[in-house]
Amino acid sequence: MRSVPSGASGRVRLIRLSLALLTALFSIISAAPLVAAWQSAPPSLPIPAPPPVRPPAGFTSAETERTRILVESGSDVDATGFARSWGLLVDDGLGQLETFLPSMPDQIDIYVYASEASFSAATAAARWREPEGSDVLANPGAGDIAVNLTAFSRRSPLEAENALRHALAHVVAREASGGRIPRGFDEGLAAYFEQPVAARLARHAALVQNARAGGGLMSWSDLNRPAAPDVSPPVLTAHAYSLVAFLVDRHGPRVLGDFIAQLREEPDWRAVLRTTYSRAPNELEAQWDENLPRWTTGGWRSNLLAAFDLQPARDLLERGHFATARRALEQSLRLFTDLGDDEGIAEVGELIRQTDTGLQAETFMSQVQAALELHDYDRALTLLDQARTQYARLAASQAPAALIASYETLAQAGVQASSDLDTARQQSLRWADYPTARASALGAGAGYARLGNDDGMNQTRDVLQALDARQRRLVLLFGGLTLLSAAWLALWLWARGGTHLDWGR
Repeated sequence: MRSVPSGASGRVRLIRLSLALLTALFSIISAAPLVAAWQSAPPSLPIPAPPPVRPPAGFTSAETERTRILVESGSDVDATGFARSWGLLVDDGLGQLETFLPSMPDQIDIYVYASEASFSAATAAARWREPEGSDVLANPGAGDIAVNLTAFSRRSPLEAENALRHALAHVVAREASGGRIPRGFDEGLAAYFEQPVAARLARHAALVQNARAGGGLMSWSDLNRPAAPDVSPPVLTAHAYSLVAFLVDRHGPRVLGDFIAQLREEPDWRAVLRTTYSRAPNELEAQWDENLPRWTTGGWRSNLLAAFDLQPARDLLERGHFATARRALEQSLRLFTDLGDDEGIAEVGELIRQTDTGLQAETFMSQVQAALELHDYDRALTLLDQARTQYARLAASQAPAALIASYETLAQAGVQASSDLDTARQQSLRWADYPTARASALGAGAGYARLGNDDGMNQTRDVLQALDARQRRLVLLFGGLTLLSAAWLALWLWARGGTHLDWGR
């Protein structure tokens, strides 16, 4: 057992020991920048307190229902302009997140910085860093979201929207979990909450597929430990996205929200996972692994949280793409049912009824086409009337007016040709009506020819041949009678003789 140093020599030894500790500490601090901030962030940190109600000096401010926006002076837009462009989007996103996560206790505070320098200075001490650098950062230390306006303004509208939705999901999930949400779930939810971009999601799927094929698939433990493994940020994001996509698709967002909320009381995410999903973490991970081949070959296209937005389905419905609209609405119905959102269920139900009406109308139109191909023109007109009845229940723009008019023209032409053929048959029974009968038959033949109705043309040809045969017989009959009369006359003249009777002798 070492003795406690005493006297001068002891003080020297204590000083030397202190210097050694300070040197080691300085070495650690100096080496810290060499490690990416996103790899060294602690797993559980307190959420920063909101800024004061009054905006700090040098910022303009504006408010929406759920958002406080503070824009640094010198920006191209002021707080009112930024709120007009993006405030409603943030409000809507917050409302969507709060359907399966605990509600935020206060408004979301968004600080918008005019330059790269001011953004960097304001976020230098941020506790959470994005795996891939971003000009929108959640929980930067002051407020809830920081925006680098210079870079943000260069984004496309969809990219800008997704950057805000990504950061917003971080803010709400961290608040719900008391800062204890593990890295993989945190990043996965934020990426999953973005509006789907096919190219980006395909990249996620390809990275996960390559990792799995090469034996480099990240485990859930590696993905969610405080110090992330030595992988590139895109690979980390792709794995995190696939994790959350699996849980949401298989069990719904409500259970995921319960899992995140319970982390506030229990820091062991594996224990919370077992409680909320009623399965061992290893079992869930095995199911995720088993599902990856399906997900990487096409399942990545499905994003249940995107079904919050009903506008794409409305646009499809407006353009008359009823089957595609119904598939999108079925996803929305599944989402709102999982969340117990009666208002959303009712809204989706009304849209689905419209799609069903449109699909029924399309079914009638298909049957009209089939009836025309079978030359059943009366049935085609009847079905066309039924299709019109269905389309009348929808917006006028949803009815294929040109196609309806075209089908009606064909059906009417077919009905007219059939009527002309029937008239020709009836009139062919009387010799006096032969000219009218022949004209009706010729009209029927011309109509069937335009319709491409070979059967109708053959029937018309038979009627014309019958008319011609009867006319020939009539001509031959009259010709025969004429010859017979002429012969009888000649016989009579011959028998009569050439001398006149002389009754006076």
